[in-house]
Amino acid sequence: MKKIAFLLALSLIASCSTTKYNITESKYNFDDIKAGTKYTFYDKNDRKFFVQVTSVEKDSIKGLKKKEEFRVAKNDIKEIKKNRNGATIALVAGGVAVIGFTWMMVNVMKDIGKVTGAALGGNR
Repeated sequence: MKKIAFLLALSLIASCSTTKYNITESKYNFDDIKAGTKYTFYDKNDRKFFVQVTSVEKDSIKGLKKKEEFRVAKNDIKEIKKNRNGATIALVAGGVAVIGFTWMMVNVMKDIGKVTGAALGGNR
């Protein structure tokens, strides 16, 4: 049961991001990238950066990475994703509630089965 809960939580966390830019689909169209928003950048070497974007310029994107200025050339960007933390928390909480309810119902059904079996078998 713990493994199922862990896998559910892991899959929900991984699925709560929206791709805002992808080099194969967007072809250098950075219109969806907005200043003042946090994004996860992936460069062409598959390095990952968490950046608070401050401005989108002609040939680069500027922002803050761990409170330090950060600039990346648009040509070096492979993918940009926006994390949706609120949705992640809601989905994980919902998944945990479903697992908890299922566990509780299984135990109740086991208890009902024991009582019914004992009553039908003549053992009281």
